Amino acid sequence: MKHVVVIGGGTGTYTVLSSLRDKKDLHLTALITMVDDGGSNKVLRDEFGLLPTSGVRLAMVALCTKPSLLRELFMYRFHQGKGISGMTFGNLFLAALSDIVGSQEEAIEQTCGILSVKGKILPISYEDVKLVAQYENGLEVVGEHAIDDPEHDGTLRIKRLLTRPTATISEKAKEAILTADAIIMGPGDLYTNTIANLVIEGVPEAIQKSAAHVIFVENLMTEDGETRNYTASMHLEDISKYLPVESVNTILINSDTQYPKEVLEKYQNEHSIPVVDDLDSYNLPTSTKVMHAPILLKEEVEVQKADTMRRSMIRHDPKKLGKVLHQIIESL
Repeated sequence: MKHVVVIGGGTGTYTVLSSLRDKKDLHLTALITMVDDGGSNKVLRDEFGLLPTSGVRLAMVALCTKPSLLRELFMYRFHQGKGISGMTFGNLFLAALSDIVGSQEEAIEQTCGILSVKGKILPISYEDVKLVAQYENGLEVVGEHAIDDPEHDGTLRIKRLLTRPTATISEKAKEAILTADAIIMGPGDLYTNTIANLVIEGVPEAIQKSAAHVIFVENLMTEDGETRNYTASMHLEDISKYLPVESVNTILINSDTQYPKEVLEKYQNEHSIPVVDDLDSYNLPTSTKVMHAPILLKEEVEVQKADTMRRSMIRHDPKKLGKVLHQIIESL
């Protein structure tokens, strides 16, 4: 039984977890970023005084082994009613249970039991912090949502990411990393889902100390405000500011360039294009290997009713991704 740790948050981590859920020889642990402050998470933080749970909820749904109706229920987003429109049932459930049992940590554990989650889901840290981005022109933006959905110039590169105040990795998350056989990072928003975990004190150190095989799944599309016009090597350059590239053993990148044309046209309005694979000309350490595989989902992902947040319409195919990731892990 291989112990696999998936570090991230959002739909990218949801896809990875979904792709590996039915692999019987794997024990999965999801370590989720807790800095989201947009949409329903803003309500949870501002009105309930809770840490954001959307990433945790998505991970629960991905690893839920109960009938599909429960998965649909936890993904359901209310689209009627003043005050409740835009909220998800899953987030409201976790907020209510946190009040009943007295802590979010216990509520997450209890909900995992209710959904018969395969493996474990752990926040990377339980400290209440804000994500802060400092840009190349000296601009500082506070808040995950303001970074992810910029009102500032989206062409600006982020020079430094940090949390305010500082946050430290939880002991359970640290133990999971140190005892892992494989660690998977990405895909997902480079800064607000991937690097957001690497700026938590103790996370990069734990990854470097671990004997795990580290896999980075490269994104399919660039993103305005975080990675506008980024190539694959530029993603790695930014990650290397927080975690040495030699700590990454395998970079998995999509080789299928047949993107749905109508979806690419929609992405043009968001100044987003497919990530260019320039890794052949990038000076990677000998310990880091690049693996190309056709892992593109051909269908457009539809956005839920009342969801006002910007979501990815092009994603990795869970079946294809799971097959490739399992092959890598099996070979360890």
